[in-house]
Amino acid sequence: MSAQENGAQAPAGTEKGRRSDRILAPIPIRVIASDMSGVGFSEETTTVSFNKHGACISLTHALLPDDVILILNRKTDIEEEFRVVGALRHVFGERSEWGVEAINPESGIWGIEFTPPPEGTQPKALIECGACQTVIHSPMYSIEYDVLLVTGLISRHCDRCGETTRWRPSQKTDLPEMVTEVRKAAPPSTDRRKARRLRLVMRVRVRNSWGVTDVAQTRDVSKAGLCFLSLKLFTVGEEVHMILPFAANSVPVESKAKIIWSNLAEGSPARYYGVAYMK
Repeated sequence: MSAQENGAQAPAGTEKGRRSDRILAPIPIRVIASDMSGVGFSEETTTVSFNKHGACISLTHALLPDDVILILNRKTDIEEEFRVVGALRHVFGERSEWGVEAINPESGIWGIEFTPPPEGTQPKALIECGACQTVIHSPMYSIEYDVLLVTGLISRHCDRCGETTRWRPSQKTDLPEMVTEVRKAAPPSTDRRKARRLRLVMRVRVRNSWGVTDVAQTRDVSKAGLCFLSLKLFTVGEEVHMILPFAANSVPVESKAKIIWSNLAEGSPARYYGVAYMK
């Protein structure tokens, strides 16, 4: 039986194959995000399922809908940004499953070349903006559709409101009066920042080859590196080792990085350090 017929046997390694929507497979991933209290975290976990446009992931931390998170595929070593669509289901204990949408579906994070679904098979739904009551008949990615079926709410951009709002299934049936949706397309990758910064305040342990060690606080993180605040003195150009996040009950994940800039924090003896991850 092929992986297309049995999602549980879908490959997730370095070899690329053509796969259709959707694949059920536990891919090891690292998620960096903020929880519902605004506290940053890093969690080693797995996917439940995935496709070109998103994934269902299992987490012990709770997320906020529409937040942007970072997901690293531990097999392909590709990290990309995803938008939180919403919670899918509670599994057990503190563990729940969440639907996330790929901000850059062409990134190849899963190491698989997906074939587009047959024309006309993409689900559509009448949904209504909870803020302005605009009604649209919109095609939906499977992750959005799953969240809508489970929770009755999804978050997405509303052109009339000019911001992200909560959407629910609409009871209206007067199709001629519906407003056609024109979702704002993401700018081409060449126009975007190479590494979008996420405001995450979390603890990180930093040490250099001279034995200088500090449990510092991040200001922001990105796919390429992070910025942290420290009272210790580090030198631009030196290599450091970091554990993110640094907490007594977390699994230590040490990353090698290089300090690429330093600035004195205004009104404080501490300094901001910008670091870039090293392969």
